[in-house]
Amino acid sequence: MTRKTSIITIIITFILMSILPFQAWAHNGSRDELGGHFRSADCVYLLHEPTELAKSATNISELITLIKKHNSNSCASELTESKVDLEGYTFSKMAVDSTSTSTNNLLELGKTYDATLEKCTDGDTATFSINGTSYKTRFLYIDTPESTNQQEPYGKEASDFSCSVLQNGQITIETDGPSLFDKYDRLLAWVFVDGKLHQEEITKAGLVEDFYDYGTYKYETRIEAAMLEAKAGGVGLYSENKEAENIQENATKEVVAPTHSEKNDASKEENLTQGHRIESKQNSGSSALGIFAIATVLLFFMFPRFSRKRGIEPLLIHKMWTKNLWVNALLLIPIYTALFFLVLVLLLVEVIRLIKLKAQE
Repeated sequence: MTRKTSIITIIITFILMSILPFQAWAHNGSRDELGGHFRSADCVYLLHEPTELAKSATNISELITLIKKHNSNSCASELTESKVDLEGYTFSKMAVDSTSTSTNNLLELGKTYDATLEKCTDGDTATFSINGTSYKTRFLYIDTPESTNQQEPYGKEASDFSCSVLQNGQITIETDGPSLFDKYDRLLAWVFVDGKLHQEEITKAGLVEDFYDYGTYKYETRIEAAMLEAKAGGVGLYSENKEAENIQENATKEVVAPTHSEKNDASKEENLTQGHRIESKQNSGSSALGIFAIATVLLFFMFPRFSRKRGIEPLLIHKMWTKNLWVNALLLIPIYTALFFLVLVLLLVEVIRLIKLKAQE
Protein backbone atom coordinates (compact mmCIF):
# COMPACT_ATOMS: atom_id res chain seq x y z
CA MET A 1 0.00 0.00 0.00
CA THR A 2 1.40 3.41 -1.01
CA ARG A 3 1.70 6.31 1.33
CA LYS A 4 -1.01 8.21 -0.52
CA THR A 5 -3.48 5.36 -0.12
CA SER A 6 -2.79 5.08 3.62
CA ILE A 7 -3.43 8.78 4.13
CA ILE A 8 -6.75 8.57 2.27
CA THR A 9 -7.87 5.58 4.42
CA ILE A 10 -7.09 7.37 7.65
CA ILE A 11 -8.97 10.49 6.55
CA ILE A 12 -12.08 8.48 5.57
CA THR A 13 -12.08 6.59 8.90
CA PHE A 14 -11.78 9.83 10.85
CA ILE A 15 -14.66 11.39 8.93
CA LEU A 16 -16.92 8.39 9.57
CA MET A 17 -16.14 8.39 13.26
CA SER A 18 -16.90 12.09 13.47
CA ILE A 19 -20.24 11.78 11.68
CA LEU A 20 -21.62 8.79 13.62
CA PRO A 21 -22.16 9.55 17.35
CA PHE A 22 -20.73 7.15 19.84
CA GLN A 23 -24.11 6.78 21.59
CA ALA A 24 -26.16 6.15 18.50
CA TRP A 25 -27.25 2.73 19.82
CA ALA A 26 -28.30 2.19 23.39
CA HIS A 27 -27.55 -1.19 24.85
CA ASN A 28 -30.76 -3.12 25.46
CA GLY A 29 -29.53 -4.89 28.60
CA SER A 30 -31.62 -7.49 30.45
CA ARG A 31 -35.27 -6.57 29.90
CA ASP A 32 -37.94 -6.89 32.58
CA GLU A 33 -41.54 -8.09 32.27
CA LEU A 34 -42.56 -4.79 30.67
CA GLY A 35 -39.99 -5.07 27.86
CA GLY A 36 -37.55 -2.43 29.11
CA HIS A 37 -34.61 -1.86 31.44
CA PHE A 38 -32.67 0.84 33.32
CA ARG A 39 -29.58 2.45 31.82
CA SER A 40 -26.99 2.26 34.57
CA ALA A 41 -25.24 5.48 33.55
CA ASP A 42 -28.14 7.79 34.44
CA CYS A 43 -30.99 5.54 35.76
CA VAL A 44 -33.15 6.28 32.73
CA TYR A 45 -35.75 3.60 32.00
CA LEU A 46 -35.76 2.59 28.33
CA LEU A 47 -38.96 0.93 27.08
CA HIS A 48 -37.64 -1.00 24.09
CA GLU A 49 -40.44 -3.42 23.24
CA PRO A 50 -43.58 -2.93 25.37
CA THR A 51 -45.18 -6.19 26.49
CA GLU A 52 -48.87 -6.71 27.17
CA LEU A 53 -48.21 -5.83 30.80
CA ALA A 54 -46.71 -2.47 29.79
CA LYS A 55 -49.56 -1.84 27.35
CA SER A 56 -52.07 -2.30 30.18
CA ALA A 57 -50.94 1.09 31.54
CA THR A 58 -53.03 3.92 30.19
CA ASN A 59 -50.61 6.71 31.13
CA ILE A 60 -47.10 7.39 32.30
CA SER A 61 -48.07 7.30 35.99
CA GLU A 62 -49.47 3.78 35.71
CA LEU A 63 -46.40 2.69 33.77
CA ILE A 64 -44.12 3.98 36.53
CA THR A 65 -46.18 2.05 39.08
CA LEU A 66 -45.77 -1.15 37.05
CA ILE A 67 -42.04 -0.55 36.64
CA LYS A 68 -41.56 -0.12 40.39
CA LYS A 69 -43.50 -3.32 41.01
CA HIS A 70 -41.85 -5.58 38.43
CA ASN A 71 -38.28 -4.24 38.27
CA SER A 72 -35.93 -4.83 41.20
CA ASN A 73 -33.29 -2.32 40.04
CA SER A 74 -32.32 0.21 42.69
CA CYS A 75 -33.12 3.00 40.24
CA ALA A 76 -36.82 2.08 40.36
CA SER A 77 -37.42 3.71 43.75
CA GLU A 78 -36.36 7.16 42.40
CA LEU A 79 -38.04 6.86 39.01
CA THR A 80 -39.89 9.92 37.72
CA GLU A 81 -41.63 10.78 34.45
CA SER A 82 -38.58 12.69 33.22
CA LYS A 83 -36.48 9.53 33.48
CA VAL A 84 -38.77 7.34 31.36
CA ASP A 85 -37.86 7.01 27.68
CA LEU A 86 -40.83 5.50 25.81
CA GLU A 87 -38.74 5.32 22.58
CA GLY A 88 -41.71 6.34 20.47
CA TYR A 89 -44.35 4.28 22.25
CA THR A 90 -47.65 6.08 22.87
CA PHE A 91 -50.48 5.12 25.23
CA SER A 92 -53.81 4.03 23.81
CA LYS A 93 -55.62 6.96 25.48
CA MET A 94 -54.87 10.64 25.71
CA ALA A 95 -52.69 11.44 28.68
CA VAL A 96 -55.03 14.14 29.89
CA ASP A 97 -58.06 11.85 29.90
CA SER A 98 -56.29 8.89 31.42
CA THR A 99 -54.73 10.85 34.24
CA SER A 100 -58.10 11.71 35.73
CA THR A 101 -59.46 8.14 35.50
CA SER A 102 -56.40 6.02 36.11
CA THR A 103 -55.67 7.64 39.45
CA ASN A 104 -58.87 6.04 40.72
CA ASN A 105 -57.81 2.66 39.28
CA LEU A 106 -54.68 2.50 41.42
CA LEU A 107 -55.47 0.75 44.73
CA GLU A 108 -53.86 1.60 48.04
CA LEU A 109 -53.25 -0.45 51.18
CA GLY A 110 -55.70 -0.01 54.03
CA LYS A 111 -58.49 1.32 51.79
CA THR A 112 -62.03 0.11 51.10
CA TYR A 113 -63.51 -0.17 47.60
CA ASP A 114 -66.84 -1.17 46.12
CA ALA A 115 -66.51 -4.19 43.85
CA THR A 116 -68.52 -6.19 41.35
CA LEU A 117 -68.15 -9.94 40.91
CA GLU A 118 -66.87 -10.95 37.49
CA LYS A 119 -65.94 -14.57 38.13
CA CYS A 120 -66.08 -16.91 41.09
CA THR A 121 -63.16 -19.36 41.06
CA ASP A 122 -63.37 -21.34 44.30
CA GLY A 123 -63.83 -20.94 48.03
CA ASP A 124 -61.05 -18.38 48.52
CA THR A 125 -60.52 -16.83 45.05
CA ALA A 126 -62.63 -14.64 42.76
CA THR A 127 -62.26 -11.91 40.13
CA PHE A 128 -63.71 -8.49 40.95
CA SER A 129 -64.14 -5.33 38.94
CA ILE A 130 -62.93 -2.35 40.98
CA ASN A 131 -63.12 1.13 39.44
CA GLY A 132 -63.38 -0.40 35.99
CA THR A 133 -60.34 -2.68 36.38
CA SER A 134 -60.43 -6.45 36.82
CA TYR A 135 -58.53 -7.89 39.76
CA LYS A 136 -58.14 -11.57 40.45
CA THR A 137 -58.44 -11.55 44.22
CA ARG A 138 -57.19 -13.95 46.87
CA PHE A 139 -59.25 -13.75 50.05
CA LEU A 140 -57.00 -12.77 52.93
CA TYR A 141 -55.95 -15.20 55.65
CA ILE A 142 -58.16 -18.21 54.83
CA ASP A 143 -57.35 -21.39 52.92
CA THR A 144 -60.25 -23.53 51.72
CA PRO A 145 -60.06 -27.06 50.21
CA GLU A 146 -59.19 -27.19 46.50
CA SER A 147 -61.93 -27.62 43.90
CA THR A 148 -60.18 -26.54 40.66
CA ASN A 149 -56.90 -28.36 39.93
CA GLN A 150 -57.81 -31.19 42.29
CA GLN A 151 -60.91 -32.19 44.17
CA GLU A 152 -60.35 -32.21 47.92
CA PRO A 153 -63.00 -33.13 50.52
CA TYR A 154 -65.40 -30.21 51.01
CA GLY A 155 -63.73 -28.29 48.15
CA LYS A 156 -66.94 -28.14 46.14
CA GLU A 157 -68.95 -27.16 49.21
CA ALA A 158 -66.53 -24.26 49.89
CA SER A 159 -66.70 -23.12 46.26
CA ASP A 160 -70.50 -23.30 46.20
CA PHE A 161 -70.72 -21.39 49.48
CA SER A 162 -68.54 -18.49 48.26
CA CYS A 163 -70.12 -18.29 44.82
CA SER A 164 -73.65 -18.31 46.23
CA VAL A 165 -72.88 -15.53 48.71
CA LEU A 166 -70.90 -13.36 46.26
CA GLN A 167 -73.56 -13.60 43.55
CA ASN A 168 -76.33 -12.38 45.84
CA GLY A 169 -74.98 -9.42 47.74
CA GLN A 170 -73.32 -6.02 47.69
CA ILE A 171 -69.54 -6.57 47.68
CA THR A 172 -66.93 -4.39 49.34
CA ILE A 173 -63.24 -5.23 49.50
CA GLU A 174 -60.67 -3.90 51.96
CA THR A 175 -56.93 -4.08 51.30
CA ASP A 176 -54.70 -5.01 54.21
CA GLY A 177 -51.31 -6.45 55.15
CA PRO A 178 -47.79 -5.69 53.96
CA SER A 179 -48.56 -5.83 50.21
CA LEU A 180 -51.40 -5.39 47.73
CA PHE A 181 -50.56 -8.42 45.58
CA ASP A 182 -49.11 -11.89 46.09
CA LYS A 183 -46.44 -13.51 43.92
CA TYR A 184 -49.11 -14.60 41.43
CA ASP A 185 -50.27 -10.96 40.93
CA ARG A 186 -53.51 -11.63 42.78
CA LEU A 187 -54.98 -8.84 44.84
CA LEU A 188 -55.05 -9.63 48.57
CA ALA A 189 -58.14 -8.33 50.32
CA TRP A 190 -60.81 -8.81 52.93
CA VAL A 191 -64.19 -9.38 51.30
CA PHE A 192 -67.45 -8.04 52.75
CA VAL A 193 -70.87 -9.06 51.41
CA ASP A 194 -73.81 -6.99 52.64
CA GLY A 195 -71.63 -5.80 55.49
CA LYS A 196 -70.64 -9.29 56.67
CA LEU A 197 -67.02 -10.40 56.56
CA HIS A 198 -67.07 -13.29 54.10
CA GLN A 199 -63.92 -14.93 55.48
CA GLU A 200 -65.56 -15.09 58.90
CA GLU A 201 -68.83 -16.54 57.57
CA ILE A 202 -67.22 -19.32 55.51
CA THR A 203 -65.00 -20.21 58.47
CA LYS A 204 -68.04 -20.52 60.75
CA ALA A 205 -69.53 -22.90 58.16
CA GLY A 206 -66.57 -25.22 58.71
CA LEU A 207 -65.22 -24.85 55.16
CA VAL A 208 -61.78 -23.39 56.02
CA GLU A 209 -59.05 -25.92 56.67
CA ASP A 210 -56.10 -23.65 57.45
CA PHE A 211 -54.75 -20.09 57.59
CA TYR A 212 -51.87 -18.53 55.70
CA ASP A 213 -49.93 -15.98 57.66
CA TYR A 214 -47.52 -13.81 55.68
CA GLY A 215 -48.00 -10.76 57.83
CA THR A 216 -50.22 -9.14 60.41
CA TYR A 217 -53.83 -8.77 59.31
CA LYS A 218 -56.69 -6.72 60.69
CA TYR A 219 -59.31 -9.42 61.28
CA GLU A 220 -57.15 -12.39 62.29
CA THR A 221 -58.73 -12.84 65.74
CA ARG A 222 -62.26 -12.88 64.29
CA ILE A 223 -61.36 -15.64 61.86
CA GLU A 224 -59.61 -17.70 64.54
CA ALA A 225 -62.65 -17.37 66.84
CA ALA A 226 -64.88 -18.49 63.96
CA MET A 227 -62.66 -21.55 63.49
CA LEU A 228 -63.04 -22.52 67.16
CA GLU A 229 -66.81 -22.12 66.83
CA ALA A 230 -66.89 -24.40 63.76
CA LYS A 231 -64.84 -27.08 65.51
CA ALA A 232 -66.99 -26.91 68.65
CA GLY A 233 -70.17 -27.18 66.58
CA GLY A 234 -68.81 -30.01 64.44
CA VAL A 235 -69.86 -28.46 61.11
CA GLY A 236 -68.39 -28.92 57.63
CA LEU A 237 -64.86 -30.29 57.73
CA TYR A 238 -65.19 -30.94 61.46
CA SER A 239 -68.41 -32.98 61.40
CA GLU A 240 -66.41 -36.23 61.43
CA ASN A 241 -64.61 -35.11 64.59
CA LYS A 242 -67.99 -34.42 66.22
CA GLU A 243 -69.29 -37.85 65.23
CA ALA A 244 -66.18 -39.48 66.70
CA GLU A 245 -66.69 -37.56 69.95
CA ASN A 246 -70.34 -38.64 70.10
CA ILE A 247 -69.38 -42.29 69.54
CA GLN A 248 -66.76 -42.12 72.28
CA GLU A 249 -69.20 -40.37 74.63
CA ASN A 250 -71.89 -42.99 74.01
CA ALA A 251 -69.38 -45.77 74.57
CA THR A 252 -68.37 -44.19 77.86
CA LYS A 253 -72.00 -43.95 78.92
CA GLU A 254 -72.56 -47.61 78.07
CA VAL A 255 -69.61 -48.60 80.21
CA VAL A 256 -70.56 -46.40 83.16
CA ALA A 257 -74.36 -46.65 83.14
CA PRO A 258 -75.86 -50.13 83.76
CA THR A 259 -78.36 -51.44 81.26
CA HIS A 260 -81.99 -52.21 82.12
CA SER A 261 -81.28 -55.92 82.40
CA GLU A 262 -78.27 -55.23 84.61
CA LYS A 263 -80.46 -53.10 86.84
CA ASN A 264 -83.00 -55.96 87.06
CA ASP A 265 -80.23 -58.44 87.85
CA ALA A 266 -78.89 -56.12 90.51
CA SER A 267 -82.37 -55.72 91.95
CA LYS A 268 -82.87 -59.49 92.00
CA GLU A 269 -79.53 -60.00 93.64
CA GLU A 270 -80.37 -57.39 96.25
CA ASN A 271 -83.75 -59.06 96.89
CA LEU A 272 -82.04 -62.44 97.27
CA THR A 273 -79.51 -60.98 99.65
CA GLN A 274 -82.26 -59.36 101.61
CA GLY A 275 -84.12 -62.70 101.64
CA HIS A 276 -81.03 -64.42 102.96
CA ARG A 277 -80.79 -61.82 105.66
CA ILE A 278 -84.41 -62.36 106.65
CA GLU A 279 -83.90 -66.12 106.56
CA SER A 280 -80.77 -65.76 108.66
CA LYS A 281 -82.66 -63.68 111.16
CA GLN A 282 -85.44 -66.29 111.22
CA ASN A 283 -82.87 -69.07 111.67
CA SER A 284 -81.22 -67.08 114.38
CA GLY A 285 -84.58 -66.67 116.05
CA SER A 286 -85.37 -70.37 115.75
CA SER A 287 -81.90 -71.19 117.09
CA ALA A 288 -82.43 -68.98 120.07
CA LEU A 289 -85.86 -70.59 120.59
CA GLY A 290 -84.32 -74.08 120.36
CA ILE A 291 -81.65 -73.20 122.89
CA PHE A 292 -84.27 -71.79 125.20
CA ALA A 293 -86.37 -74.99 124.84
CA ILE A 294 -83.35 -77.20 125.52
CA ALA A 295 -82.42 -75.19 128.57
CA THR A 296 -85.99 -75.47 129.84
CA VAL A 297 -86.02 -79.26 129.35
CA LEU A 298 -82.66 -79.46 131.10
CA LEU A 299 -84.03 -77.55 134.05
CA PHE A 300 -87.01 -79.88 134.24
CA PHE A 301 -84.84 -82.97 134.15
CA MET A 302 -81.97 -81.85 136.33
CA PHE A 303 -83.68 -79.58 138.80
CA PRO A 304 -87.03 -81.06 139.68
CA ARG A 305 -87.18 -79.39 143.08
CA PHE A 306 -86.78 -75.99 141.41
CA SER A 307 -89.89 -76.82 139.36
CA ARG A 308 -91.86 -77.81 142.46
CA LYS A 309 -91.12 -74.44 144.01
CA ARG A 310 -92.85 -72.87 141.05
CA GLY A 311 -95.84 -75.11 141.45
CA ILE A 312 -94.91 -77.32 138.54
CA GLU A 313 -95.14 -81.08 138.95
CA PRO A 314 -91.96 -82.89 137.99
CA LEU A 315 -91.88 -85.16 135.01
CA LEU A 316 -92.40 -88.89 135.14
CA ILE A 317 -88.74 -89.63 135.38
CA HIS A 318 -88.43 -87.60 138.56
CA LYS A 319 -91.39 -89.29 140.02
CA MET A 320 -89.52 -92.55 139.65
CA TRP A 321 -86.98 -91.27 142.18
CA THR A 322 -87.07 -93.50 145.25
CA LYS A 323 -85.32 -93.86 148.56
CA ASN A 324 -83.78 -97.12 147.50
CA LEU A 325 -80.21 -96.55 146.62
CA TRP A 326 -79.92 -99.31 144.09
CA VAL A 327 -83.06 -98.16 142.27
CA ASN A 328 -81.72 -94.63 142.12
CA ALA A 329 -78.42 -95.93 140.81
CA LEU A 330 -80.21 -97.85 138.07
CA LEU A 331 -82.20 -94.75 137.12
CA LEU A 332 -79.18 -92.45 137.23
CA ILE A 333 -76.83 -94.46 135.09
CA PRO A 334 -78.89 -95.54 132.14
CA ILE A 335 -81.60 -92.91 132.03
CA TYR A 336 -80.40 -89.68 133.64
CA THR A 337 -76.94 -89.87 132.17
CA ALA A 338 -78.26 -90.65 128.71
CA LEU A 339 -80.71 -87.79 128.85
CA PHE A 340 -78.02 -85.40 130.09
CA PHE A 341 -75.62 -86.14 127.26
CA LEU A 342 -78.41 -86.07 124.72
CA VAL A 343 -79.40 -82.61 125.85
CA LEU A 344 -75.74 -81.56 125.87
CA VAL A 345 -75.23 -82.73 122.27
CA LEU A 346 -78.34 -80.93 121.11
CA LEU A 347 -77.16 -77.77 122.83
CA LEU A 348 -73.74 -77.95 121.14
CA VAL A 349 -75.33 -78.51 117.74
CA GLU A 350 -77.52 -75.46 118.17
CA VAL A 351 -74.56 -73.33 119.29
CA ILE A 352 -72.46 -74.38 116.27
CA ARG A 353 -75.33 -73.68 113.88
CA LEU A 354 -75.80 -70.25 115.42
CA ILE A 355 -72.09 -69.43 115.00
CA LYS A 356 -72.20 -70.42 111.31
CA LEU A 357 -75.23 -68.24 110.67
CA LYS A 358 -73.52 -65.27 112.28
CA ALA A 359 -70.44 -65.87 110.13
CA GLN A 360 -72.56 -65.96 106.93
CA GLU A 361 -74.19 -62.68 107.84
